[in-house]
Amino acid sequence: MDLIAAQTLSQKLQISLEQVVREEYEILLLKEIFESEFGANLVFKGGTALRLVYNSPRFSEDLDFTLIKDFDREGFISEGKNSFTSFLKELEHTYPAIISVEAKEKYYTIFGLIKIKEDYLNLAFSIKVEVSKRKGEWIKDKDYSDKIIRSEVTPLTVLVQVAQLERILEEKEDAIKNRKAPRDIFDYWYINQLLKKEVKVRFEGYDKTHTKAELHRLLSRTYWRIIDSWLE
Repeated sequence: MDLIAAQTLSQKLQISLEQVVREEYEILLLKEIFESEFGANLVFKGGTALRLVYNSPRFSEDLDFTLIKDFDREGFISEGKNSFTSFLKELEHTYPAIISVEAKEKYYTIFGLIKIKEDYLNLAFSIKVEVSKRKGEWIKDKDYSDKIIRSEVTPLTVLVQVAQLERILEEKEDAIKNRKAPRDIFDYWYINQLLKKEVKVRFEGYDKTHTKAELHRLLSRTYWRIIDSWLE
């Protein structure tokens, strides 16, 4: 996307230029991942899935997946040339704006950090990719299903395997217990809205200044009033 298109979308969506460009690259990366040999073994989840599949107004900065199915897990997570980490590193040669890719295996996850710099942006930004290696039962059409991703930032559409709302909600509830990220609270509220459940938003123990700054950064101005009312 060129500067004029990015600026037009930034004004329309009432969000920063960086978030518009990041979302374009998130979709490009999702296309690469789900059209690769690895796609059938992954379920897309988390905040970016909420935005791109379930129309959340909150912009997100990570691509989160769960590794599923019975297959050569060791080959997937190895450091060999056909591994997922090697696949991520090859993306640096696919898109000129990708200036670096860090990819490694951690204890519970496969981690990638993709750094991107467009000429018209003052600073580079990063997209984090995480694949959970935790084993669990994922049943097609019960826990996840095929969905098409669409966004105003690109004409591309991508067919992905995405977690059902109830599974994303479970993980958000776990996240809220283990960390204090304001975005988790917003996502928890949003999922319950979709499920037609009323919940009370609570930010006890959260730094109000940090919470307000983070959610204002990730949401259009039309949602700022709601955030501010929660923090009163």
